[in-house]
Amino acid sequence: MGQHDLVADVGGTNTRVALAIDGKLQTQTIHRYRNTDQSGVVGILQKYLSDHAPEARPNAVCIDVAGPVGHDEGQLTNLDWTVTSAELCSGTGARFGAILNDMQAQGMALSHLHRTAFHSIVKGTAQGGNRMVVNIGTGFNSAVVLGEGPKLTVPGSETGHVNLPVPSPQIYELHQFLTEHFGFASAEEVLSGRGLGHIYGFLAGLDPRQALPTSHHIMTHIHSDPHARKSVEIMLEVLGCVCGNLALTHLPFGGIYLVGGMAQVLADYYHDSAFHRAFVAKGRFAEFMDQFSVHLVQDDHAPLVGCIAHLQHHGHDKP
Repeated sequence: MGQHDLVADVGGTNTRVALAIDGKLQTQTIHRYRNTDQSGVVGILQKYLSDHAPEARPNAVCIDVAGPVGHDEGQLTNLDWTVTSAELCSGTGARFGAILNDMQAQGMALSHLHRTAFHSIVKGTAQGGNRMVVNIGTGFNSAVVLGEGPKLTVPGSETGHVNLPVPSPQIYELHQFLTEHFGFASAEEVLSGRGLGHIYGFLAGLDPRQALPTSHHIMTHIHSDPHARKSVEIMLEVLGCVCGNLALTHLPFGGIYLVGGMAQVLADYYHDSAFHRAFVAKGRFAEFMDQFSVHLVQDDHAPLVGCIAHLQHHGHDKP
């Protein structure tokens, strides 16, 4: 029957759970749960095993969470959930439990995805080196991917909560708008699903404490609503600026990889946009920026693949 492992991608909105057999993701076993309908991570895993894999006896369980991880405990940033590796084991019967930050899982997955999973946005001249993943989804974050194979390391990060950069006068005004209404203007308040609504509210003169248009609504009306088009343009400018800053900080000559729901929503708008212009706008280092490539990861299973890779790299996928 093969060795079973249990993996889960715990996002800010939904959780996906699946089985891996002998280190291979079983895509037909993936099931999605809306977090607001559940009591916590362990409850979701138990429900999954009971409903969809009652005969499975997982050897190991590995999850990634959209939030900080430390001391074998994960805490979601946008949901009041915490979970420990000991709870994962006691709740599922697994002998080993691991918790990754969602960016760590994405980074672990890069070497295990088919080349068709990567869509080129910016072609860089560098031929290899450390890599970086950047997530734009319910929240915003990034992580550097150091090395390859068993020596691969992905340190955690909370990039989304740094100060929002102000590369232009209009974004300075947006910064003031966010500070006035939220007390602090972080990168995540622009580079996220709700961030697109914040930009729209700023442009339209709306009160962000009231219900703002959703990212889905804005993208649906992008060709008919000038505020919608401008909102996307500003988001791409800020994203390009932030990615450029991160590139100069970490020197990911192996490429920058965009992941997450909003990254996919923007797929048709990266080329010939404010993204590339802001990415390379680094003064006398503008030419230096030509070395960095940027890719969009278009494999929705990547976090689950990364959880499996973590178990393999650390020898916990074997009984």
